[in-house]
Amino acid sequence: MKKITLFLLFPLLVFSQTEKSAFSDDELFVMFYNLENLFDTIDSPTTNDSEFLPSSEKKWNTYRYDYKLKQIEKVFSSISKEENNNKMPDIIGLCEVENRLVIKDLLKTPVFNNKDYKIVHQDSPDNRGIDCALLFNNKFKLLEKEFIKIENPTEKRPTRDIVYVKLQLQDKVINIFVNHWPSRWGGQEKSNHKRVFVAEVLKDFINLNTSEDEYTIIMGDFNDYPSNESLSKILVNDNFVNLMSTDLVFGKGSYNYKGNWNWLDQIIISKNFKNPNINLTSVGAFQRDFMLYKSKNGEFYPSRSYGGNNWYGGFSDHLPIYFKSVFLN
Repeated sequence: MKKITLFLLFPLLVFSQTEKSAFSDDELFVMFYNLENLFDTIDSPTTNDSEFLPSSEKKWNTYRYDYKLKQIEKVFSSISKEENNNKMPDIIGLCEVENRLVIKDLLKTPVFNNKDYKIVHQDSPDNRGIDCALLFNNKFKLLEKEFIKIENPTEKRPTRDIVYVKLQLQDKVINIFVNHWPSRWGGQEKSNHKRVFVAEVLKDFINLNTSEDEYTIIMGDFNDYPSNESLSKILVNDNFVNLMSTDLVFGKGSYNYKGNWNWLDQIIISKNFKNPNINLTSVGAFQRDFMLYKSKNGEFYPSRSYGGNNWYGGFSDHLPIYFKSVFLN
């Protein structure tokens, strides 16, 4: 069995500036972030966004919207500085974004200045209007994109599309899937079948549209843990590795439910990422003190924007997750 070499985040080797720039196309830094209801303040006639309007009980207004964008920017700035040598992620998966406008507003924040990101997004059928999206920088060539619809005949409420993108990086083809699976509303057991259905749809799509000589990255908020049926028994088969189930992962989880940390947000990769020509250098949840709050019981949680209708001015109720790999020549 081939071993994965784990490097320190701050290598002892020192490269010249020329060597660094030449090496950058062989590095891959991938990030996923559930942004916790990144809504604009404009009333959409086609979705139920009334909860996030100036007239709502949340009093969602321009000041709070701009403040949240600045908070998210702070996270991107910190993760780039501390985990990726001051370079922004190559690939960014997002969920809980209302529309393309809020993504463009995020890209206008200073940390994204002079960064040429392409946006892959379309409005999904979710009743509240929250979507998934993918951003990628200009070192990739876009080969294909598709929005995988989840049409469960047993469910009246539609859920989010899965964003699919096929990219080319030099001689490598990389398939990327950005997910936000149905919630646990009503309890895990009662809602389990919804996520099992999505896992089956995604599994079938992967089998039909990808090949073993391509690389595949599946990321998102799955609203299930790595051990749950949808992931452990259906999606993650012999061809894939759930990074959040490996000993490489840093952190206790991306989400804290009643004092218990676990991985609702996960990154799953094809097993060819474990080939000898690739080093997985870091995997985990990005967690810093400024992103957390301490409860009255002394427990730490992600610092969120809202609790009910109470505005806390935080970041998100989820932590971002990431992984970094290096393709060796």
